Amino acid sequence: MASIISIIPIVLLFVLMLGFKMAGHKSALLTLVVTVLLALFVASPLGMIAPAHAEDSIIALTGWALVEGLLKAVFPILIIILMAIYSYNILVESKQIEVIKKQFTSITDDKGLLVLMLVWGFGGLLEGMAGFGTAVAIPAAILIGLGFKPMFSALVSLIGNTVATGFGAVGVPVTTLCNEVAEGGSASVAQICETSAFAIIQLAPLFIILPFIILTLTDKHNLVKNLIIALWVGVISVVVQFVCGYYLGSETPA
Repeated sequence: MASIISIIPIVLLFVLMLGFKMAGHKSALLTLVVTVLLALFVASPLGMIAPAHAEDSIIALTGWALVEGLLKAVFPILIIILMAIYSYNILVESKQIEVIKKQFTSITDDKGLLVLMLVWGFGGLLEGMAGFGTAVAIPAAILIGLGFKPMFSALVSLIGNTVATGFGAVGVPVTTLCNEVAEGGSASVAQICETSAFAIIQLAPLFIILPFIILTLTDKHNLVKNLIIALWVGVISVVVQFVCGYYLGSETPA
């Protein structure tokens, strides 16, 4: 029962946004209200309060949970989003985005490699630096500017961003997960490194499959060539990210 109650806010948010097409801020606000009501009137009677806080006021616990959620939303998520938008606007206004386009086109004339570099390499870099949609929006915009169809540009950018979201912006998802399950709410460096390594092992097959899909969508007539490139890209990506994750933590693989 506790698991069902806990998942209600998540399901509600998806239903409001995808089912009822409600705006994101309205969906989030309504979900917050429902979550608070569940915490105040359902969690305590069902014994969902941790033993360490069993004697504390449910109102105080809910209030502090709201404060903690607000702080986590601002630091670092909101800060990262604002800095990403700021950096992108600087690139656009200073016309440096055109320089980036020219740099990529000067590397190779092979469309498959060009698309792979943009959505897998450059997109992965953007996901690690900023995340929150920039890793899809910017490569897709560059591809459209280079003459690729909008639907194709959006599709390969979304596919290319699949693996990178495992570590998100500067490793926030992995770090947050480790802190949430660690005793005292603060994970050690060793725990974060171990979790990062296991995350990369779980994602390993996708490091080969997704580049192959991206290359095949770009050029359907050279499957053997696409497979060889995908194997090289995938193996190198897995090895480098595993070493970085195991020894340096979640920020570097991101």
